[in-house]
Formats: sequence, C-alpha cells, structure tokens
Amino acid sequence: MKGFFAPYGAIILVFSLLFVCFSGGVGTLAYGESVEDLKMQMKTMQDQMIQMQKNMQALQNRINQIETAPPAPQMVAAPEVQALTAEEVTALRSLKNLGNVWSKYNMQLYGKVKVDFHYDTAEFKNYNDFLGCVAQGRDYENDSTNFNPRDTRLGFKASHKWDEWSAMAHIETDFYGDNAGNNLIPRMRLAYINVDYEKTHTSMLVGQDWIPVSQLNPSTVDFGILTAAGNLWWRVPQITVRQKLGNFQLLASVMKHRRTDTENEDRMPWLLSRIQYSDEILGKGGLVALGAGYRNADYGQDSSDKVDRWLICGELKYVAGPFTLKGELWTGEGIGRNFLRYDLDMAYDNDKAEYGEPASAYGGWADLTYAFNDKTTFTGGYGFDHPNDGDIGEFYNDRRFTHNQQFFFNTWYSLSKPLSVGAEFIRLKTERDDEINRGNRFTVSMQYAF
Repeated sequence: MKGFFAPYGAIILVFSLLFVCFSGGVGTLAYGESVEDLKMQMKTMQDQMIQMQKNMQALQNRINQIETAPPAPQMVAAPEVQALTAEEVTALRSLKNLGNVWSKYNMQLYGKVKVDFHYDTAEFKNYNDFLGCVAQGRDYENDSTNFNPRDTRLGFKASHKWDEWSAMAHIETDFYGDNAGNNLIPRMRLAYINVDYEKTHTSMLVGQDWIPVSQLNPSTVDFGILTAAGNLWWRVPQITVRQKLGNFQLLASVMKHRRTDTENEDRMPWLLSRIQYSDEILGKGGLVALGAGYRNADYGQDSSDKVDRWLICGELKYVAGPFTLKGELWTGEGIGRNFLRYDLDMAYDNDKAEYGEPASAYGGWADLTYAFNDKTTFTGGYGFDHPNDGDIGEFYNDRRFTHNQQFFFNTWYSLSKPLSVGAEFIRLKTERDDEINRGNRFTVSMQYAF
C-alpha cells in the first residue's frame, strides 16, 4: 500500500482536470460565454483540485501510519477457570432474581433500636415494661429499676403502581409480647395491604393496623402512650375504606381482634365511621375529626347474652409555628379489649357476683409540644380514664379502677439525625373508690432510628 498514490496520483489529477474542463469548458463555449466567465470557472476548478490533493495526502498519511505501526501483541491464553458448582449457580440466580424484585417494586426497610432505663417509685400493674395504673393494696410502694430494650422495631414496605391503581404491603414488628427473661420474641405490630384508586381518591386497607378512630397518640417517651389514662389505641385486624373529598376524609371500617378461643360466642365486629377535616388554618398536618362505633356482642360462652356497645370520640391537632397541640375526648359503653381497656368494659353486679351490663366511661388526653430548634423538643401532657363508679362496683383488680390519670413531661435531644436521647417524668394517680395510690416513673432513653 505504501506509495500507492505516488504513480497514480498524477493520472487521477489529469483525468479529473480533463473531466472538469470538458464538462465545464465545452458547455461554456456552447452558450457563448465571455472570457472572463471562463477565467472564473478555471479559478474554481483550481481550488477544487487543491482540495482534492489535500484529501488524498491526508489519506496517504493515514495509510503510512498503519503500515509502519508495530505488530499487534500476541494474545495470551486466559487462565483456566473452574466451572461453578450447582449450588453456586443457584445462589447467583437467586441474587439476580432478588435484583429483579427490588427493581420491580418500590421497597423500603426501616426501624429503630430503642433502650429505656426506668426508675419506678411504686408497683405499676398490667404491662410491666410500660405504664397502665398503680397497683392496689397497702404494699404498692415498692421501688425498682428496669432496663428495657423491647421497643426495638423493624418494618418493611413494598409497593407498585399500574394504570390508575397502586398497592402497598406493610409489615412491622417489635419485641413486646410473651417472653421469658431475655428471650424476647418478635411480635407482629402491623401487617396489612392497602389498595388505592388514584382517580377517585379511594383506598381500602385489609389487615392489622392502628384502630381507625381515635387515631392520634400523645408524644410520650414511654411505650404505653397513656394506656388506661385516656388514650384509646391498639392495633387490630380490620377492613377500612377511606374516601377523600377535598379537605375532608370519610372512613368506614369493620374491626375485630383475632379469635383466640372457638368457645367464645364473639361474633359481631366493631362497626366504625369517622369524618376528618384538614386545612391550612389548622397548620401543617393539623386536623379535626369525629368518630363513632357500635357493636352488639359479648365474650362469653354457651349462649352468652349480647350487649350493645358504642363509642363517640373527637380528635384535634393544631400546629402553630414551633407549637403542636393534640388531644382527644371520648365517651361510650362497653369499650374494652379492642381499645386496650381490658376488664373495664363490663359492669359488675355485687349482689349476683357476676358481670352484667356494659360499663359506661369517659376520658381523654391533651399534650403540647414545643420544638425549641431542629434538635430539641419539650412536651407536657395529661390524660384520664373515668369509668362510672357504680358500674365498677366493689370488684377491683389490677386493671379495674374508678379513676386513673397521668401527668407527663419529657424532652428529646438529637445528637445526630438518626441518634437521639430522651428523658421523661410521669406521675400516676389511681383511684379505687376510697383507695388512692400514687407513683412516679423516671425514664432515660436512647434511640437510633433508620
């Protein structure tokens, strides 16, 4: 290839020149153009030939570079790779499938590690690791300490969309529940599927979630969030439909605890409804809501009598700058285990020494949080649960009382975005007719949320 254009370059130029002259010059003479026109055409042809020479020289230089380049290195044989075993192939396929799953769905893993250190000045019954009420009897003033890591949680969400629909599965666990010593057993907190139709802003939730009425919770460090002191809460299996209409949200739900004994004639679920209003006038995240519920059922066995149970509850959340005010009020009859008010739902007949009609009660709570800055918050609150004295009768136990209340004050400080420490003081006062018992809980907590 070297020097290819040396002998043939001139020939190519001559033929090009003759072609241009023939096509251009003959045409010019044929139409009788002037000499000046011919000179202009000759000048154009010269420029074209100069450009052709430059192009051919550049091509010649490129050929010379290729021919003078050093020979390509000899290929070195690749080392022999041992074939994968069947187990390794399966593992690789599993990783590939996992990657496909994570790319196919929107997934979120979250949780927290929380450790509470308690000092109690009295015996607190019902729940041990979190507060309920003060124990009965003269020997209730028994102080103790508790190192509690059980409010450690792990949660997982998976969701996807298609057309105008979306669906999400949500699972969350903690370490409360039955256990012995340090053998802490994971407990299912949440397990539900939520399907949403975006066009009409309608959603349906099926599974275990927080109760659909009385949805607010106080901002306590203690896991109990004013249990037996005015806050209705629990996580209960349900079917709940929500409909959003502008600033309003309508809700209808059927809710009932999982059956634990087939001998119990516990048939009808709670029928619940709620209407919520949210607007900028209430601040970011603010709301006002009214809920109601009804149930005709009992927990007895062998042809037990059915009783009417009902509930009316109101909620308020108001946000103004660094201040957040929350609270609830409720009243009803037969409000029991589905709202974490065990042994408080039925009246006791002293003459017959047995439970009779549903017990009426009312209660509520309120708290105020001040965000001092991005790292520090302060909260103070109060809650009370007041069953009808006559319905409680003279039958008391560690769960039954005629009045129970809590005052609390706490603070959280964020050391970094996921890591925070907190401190809390709670004052409890439990009344059982003329017997009044009091106790305090001091708590220091550390939490790492992710």
